[in-house]
Amino acid sequence: MAGITDKEVRSLITRAKSEGRTITHADGAVPGLTIGASRTGVASWVLRYYVQGKRKEATIGQYPAWGIADAREKAKELRRAVDDGVDVAQEKQRRKQEAISAVTVDALAKAYFEKAEKELSPHTFGQRKSIHERFVSPNIGTYRADSITPALIVDVVKKSLAAGKTLPNITLTHCSLIFAHAVGNAVRESNPCRDLKLSAIVGKQDAPKQRTALTAAELAAFLPALETIPRQYALAIRLILLTGVRVGTLTEAMISEFDLDAGHWLVPWERRKNRRHTTGPFVIPLPPMAVEWVRELIKLADRDAHLLPVESRRHSDGRNSMSKRTTVGDWLDKMQGVGAKWRRITPHDLRSTCKSWLSELRVDYETRQRYLDHALEGMDAIYDKADFVEHRRAAADLWLSFLSNLESGKESTKILPFKPMAA
Repeated sequence: MAGITDKEVRSLITRAKSEGRTITHADGAVPGLTIGASRTGVASWVLRYYVQGKRKEATIGQYPAWGIADAREKAKELRRAVDDGVDVAQEKQRRKQEAISAVTVDALAKAYFEKAEKELSPHTFGQRKSIHERFVSPNIGTYRADSITPALIVDVVKKSLAAGKTLPNITLTHCSLIFAHAVGNAVRESNPCRDLKLSAIVGKQDAPKQRTALTAAELAAFLPALETIPRQYALAIRLILLTGVRVGTLTEAMISEFDLDAGHWLVPWERRKNRRHTTGPFVIPLPPMAVEWVRELIKLADRDAHLLPVESRRHSDGRNSMSKRTTVGDWLDKMQGVGAKWRRITPHDLRSTCKSWLSELRVDYETRQRYLDHALEGMDAIYDKADFVEHRRAAADLWLSFLSNLESGKESTKILPFKPMAA
């Protein structure tokens, strides 16, 4: 029987598309060699054969990448293997699985990071990549992913402890995630981190740092002291204290995020930590005084795209956001000085102070949660999509009024009632 021609293959493809169905045609030159054309116009070569009475198919490739002559030669090769008792489709799958299993830990991490970059905040993503480059890659990066044992993971985690007491937890978390990715992609059958406990590896860790919330008396001393530091940092600290944002949210802020006519700061969804059950930007309402702070910062930025410009990395055009983040904390330490009438605080303690005083000022729980863009709990996180912008605006006005009264020396240490807005 004469074999199929190119003209016949093209005609088959056209017919399959016009009839909206898959059509197959045996080549005739090699037993079992068949071409199938789908309704979308894609044609592929397969070799049909039998193993213990059951028909099977081994894919050769798509036409025209595999021309007729090439497809016939490959079909003859597979046909000889079948005659020798080889199940060629099963053998191909076995080789494919072997190739997957041969993936190294570094290659696995690369695939994981391509997926995680869409899910993690830029700060967390950069932190995880740093952990991999510093501790995982130098120790097990070239190992096959399917050869990693719990003992090797333990060794990596222990080595990270020398660089900082908080790093073992991050390292173990990172390893667990990349090997969960391995299990999900059939590179491994199980996660070597599954039964590992951090306390069993490096001992009991210190209790988490207790956050500091400044009292009314401390705030009354702290706020006027802001005038002793550079204006740019004083305004940045005031904004963090008022809005309760994380320091990184402010240091990464672009001027384009602010709609000052509407009194809004729109933090992009990509920079929100609470992204799992949210969409779109986080709208932060700004009282008129805060709007003026932002206008002043924009002038101080001197046409830079960022609200808080920072110097580039040495010998690089890359922006070093960490330098501004660190500097805010440095100025808080310098303000402390000798004789300061407030406890030492970090930038995140400003967020804690904000949250605590919103509670003291009788702002309701749901408004407080949304004010700091905290995730809701349980089913509320899935179904409750209210953003409480006007409630949060009222809370911001109340909180700023309280701070202004403290700074000016007015009597404001008593708790003020907060009347929730009507739903």
